[in-house]
Amino acid sequence: MPGHFTQKILKTFGLEEPGQGPPQHHPQGNRHIEDNERHLAPTNGTYPRITRVGDNSLLASYTRFENGTRVLGVTRSTDGHHFEPWGEITRGAGDVDNAFILEIAPGTVLAAFRNHDLGDHGPTHFRITVCRSTDGGRSWHFLSQAAEKTPPHGIWEPFMRLGRGGEVQLTYSLEFAHNNQSTIMVRSHDGGATWSQPHCLHGDCDTRRDGMNGIAATWDNGREALVMVFETTTYGTFNLEALVSYDDGHSWDGRHQVYTPARGHNAGAPQIASFADGSLAVIFMTDEDHSEVQWTRNASIKVVFGSPPQNGQIHWSRPQVLCPHTSHWPGIATVAPQMLLATFECDGKPKAKAITLH
Repeated sequence: MPGHFTQKILKTFGLEEPGQGPPQHHPQGNRHIEDNERHLAPTNGTYPRITRVGDNSLLASYTRFENGTRVLGVTRSTDGHHFEPWGEITRGAGDVDNAFILEIAPGTVLAAFRNHDLGDHGPTHFRITVCRSTDGGRSWHFLSQAAEKTPPHGIWEPFMRLGRGGEVQLTYSLEFAHNNQSTIMVRSHDGGATWSQPHCLHGDCDTRRDGMNGIAATWDNGREALVMVFETTTYGTFNLEALVSYDDGHSWDGRHQVYTPARGHNAGAPQIASFADGSLAVIFMTDEDHSEVQWTRNASIKVVFGSPPQNGQIHWSRPQVLCPHTSHWPGIATVAPQMLLATFECDGKPKAKAITLH
């Protein structure tokens, strides 16, 4: 849903400001996936994410590798097509990855990422670290640890959004056991400096690996709603499921399947975004078109589209191919009322494609 930074951004993309409040109807128009790929960085990299910010630009984050060091880089675009090097969140010799960026006030941007110490036999300490930029993503400084713990079970894949009251909601995946992973939320009311105690949103008592969540805002018959999508292991291999919240992310219900591939294949690493009419898009990677199941190496990127929820019910489309080549770790973000940017790694490079609603 467009926020208070929207007007300048929409003019950049040649689109008009939508009306305020929920849409009066939900037209299910045609969705077009552009053919051309947009390059998010001049170097190789993976796990790209993108966010729209209030200075008439887009910021993209990604992980690149330099002689054994992991670097979380940031690029910037003022036209949505061309991205130039802009900043560096951090770098380290440990397991530094999974960056997610969010503007919380004009010029102030947070980045949350996994930041694990590594030993000879794997991680020795797990963290979800938050850094802050007060100059639009150009320079960054350590701010806080949103979560941290010791082995054996890890924490991964942070996602952030702003709640109705302006607080930062940060979700991440927590392993309870080798066959039980769930989505956890922490909240910050001081711009990411301190965080609440962790709250498990779903799945702590079952034996499924729920993970890699994303959340999008929409409407259910005029009522504000959030839809969370995540990967899970209901059938052993990975499939996609979703939950709906009507109280700004405090509670979640209506668990249902978004997409389940053929038996023995996987669909995972989903992210979700919404168009201005409340309809949804879920991007994910899957090995269902690969003859050899070697998850996650053999994968390509697809997208499914969903109707706005009606009394909690969402109708999901069949998947469409977004990148048929070997590709990984997709993201998606609303950049205008009728435009989403889908991000992914392909050929070792962070790329994006626009999805437009007509």
